[in-house]
Amino acid sequence: MRTWDAVPQTSASEPTKRTIPTDPPRNVTTTAGTTPPEKVSRWFLLLAAAAAGVVVGGLGSFGHRATAANVPTGLVLCLGGLVGLLLGLSELAPGAPDSWRPTRLSAVSCASAGWLLALIWLTYLGPPFTFARKGDVILPNDWKSITYLLGGMALIVTAAYRAWLASLNARLAQRPGGSGSVHPRG
Repeated sequence: MRTWDAVPQTSASEPTKRTIPTDPPRNVTTTAGTTPPEKVSRWFLLLAAAAAGVVVGGLGSFGHRATAANVPTGLVLCLGGLVGLLLGLSELAPGAPDSWRPTRLSAVSCASAGWLLALIWLTYLGPPFTFARKGDVILPNDWKSITYLLGGMALIVTAAYRAWLASLNARLAQRPGGSGSVHPRG
């Protein structure tokens, strides 16, 4: 409970000054304004987003070559899975900068990094871990694999740009007199 201590007033034109004593802290907070368990849960959610990106990238690396009746259904499904992951994280992680939840930009970035990590692992390093030069049988140099790689990277750039705009709008809305819009006219 806070108490208000009044300082004696010296003149009628000068207002009374009041001091507020500080209460002892109830819990330990970090610089971001969150408690340590909230910080751990934020990192856990970001690692879960990265793991989901690894899973989508790994499944897409193996499944993008599937065809049915000369239609690249595997390619469409794998890119659709990546779109679903990135849009789902964008909507499920609206997190304000002070919130314990991760922000859209950090969640989408972690999932994108996981997707790229899975592709790099399967393309260059390969399941038996050696640094010897290897041929690539999982992502060969054909139009389906190139479309999967370039299309996935284009989707990642688009999702990261949308998440960055959303975080910019949130920061602008918190400013005094800010409208929350990137457009110069509000």
